[in-house]
Amino acid sequence: MISKILFVTPWFGGFAGGAEALARNTAKEMKKRCFEVVVFSTCCRSPYESWWEDHLEKGHQVVEGLDVYRFPVNKNRERYEAAVHKSVSGMELTQEEKDDFFRCGIGSDELVEAVGKYINDGFEVIALPYFQGLTHAIVNRYPGKITLMPCFHDEPQFYWENTKNLMVNAKNVLFLSQEEKELAIRNYGLVAGRKIVEYPPVGAGIELDAVVGAPQHVIEGDYFIYSGRKERGKNVHLLCEWFGEFLKETGKNCKLVFIGGGDESLIPKDDHFIDLGFVGGGEKYSLISKSAGLVNLSVNESFSFVIFEAWLCRVPVVVHGDCAVTKGHVLRANGGLYAQDKDVFIHVLKYMLENPGTAKELNLNGMNYARENFNFDSVLERILFVLGGGDEVFS
Repeated sequence: MISKILFVTPWFGGFAGGAEALARNTAKEMKKRCFEVVVFSTCCRSPYESWWEDHLEKGHQVVEGLDVYRFPVNKNRERYEAAVHKSVSGMELTQEEKDDFFRCGIGSDELVEAVGKYINDGFEVIALPYFQGLTHAIVNRYPGKITLMPCFHDEPQFYWENTKNLMVNAKNVLFLSQEEKELAIRNYGLVAGRKIVEYPPVGAGIELDAVVGAPQHVIEGDYFIYSGRKERGKNVHLLCEWFGEFLKETGKNCKLVFIGGGDESLIPKDDHFIDLGFVGGGEKYSLISKSAGLVNLSVNESFSFVIFEAWLCRVPVVVHGDCAVTKGHVLRANGGLYAQDKDVFIHVLKYMLENPGTAKELNLNGMNYARENFNFDSVLERILFVLGGGDEVFS
């Protein structure tokens, strides 16, 4: 009977990235259901600070009711940065340089060794995400013992030999979406076999963690909203470009509101673009719920919490047609629309503003899809089903 879970993630407690939020929320919900839950992380505070410096104190802490143990990071900066520089320059990496990308990124030898005791004590170990070297170090150190929650994107590192080894050595694989699973099967089904083919995607639990209240920021008139970090990797620059063309072509007096941290320079200095920065949960949900729709044009997603937050706030979503994961959710939910180019994007936003009846119908469809499939009881049941080899079912 599964009763003890150890989560391993590079950052925890001070950073709200997707993988960290996934680990935190899943761990908290398991503890509520009387599992013994422990979290291992590093002394690095966030991915936006040096991965080779210990910003946080080593040892035990209690974070949001969870027992968290932090370990000092390895000091391998030069070889990692050399591999990254070559990669972003478009040059082909040798296998040794690919190894450096994962071996010399964020990692902790002390943490990896400490995992062994917990395996011997009967803990199921879940490590995430695949993109960070810490996960590779743990899975490869304990082959057949660690469950991987990869959070795969269709990107160069996914196709490296290192990722194939990760899939072979993982005990189980917990996929967040059908599209992520299909990507893995296409590329690693023959070598990884049963563990990535037979079990269903587990998804991610999503329930609003704050009450929607009266907003501090009141936006006059119609607006669409973007929630999350402002990064080129999330296609924020493309969103601004396409929305500017939407304004020019339609003449609509509509705004695009941004909530979340990141690169402020990506946002045009124009009254139709409003950057509110980071806002609290209740404020965030209030702003989303009063919008005409949430827009997420990122093509690198393994789940996308923000579109589910929008559906639970009863607003439709607009996603990029080249993102298999978000497009798949939109099609299954019938909870929004997708656009693969600027012209379709303009048409989609115009249609949503001019057809409130259809937008309301999309709202309800998305909300029902989120509530029925991604409540925590359903997600944890699927996780335990996979961890138990198809025998353990949460109830």
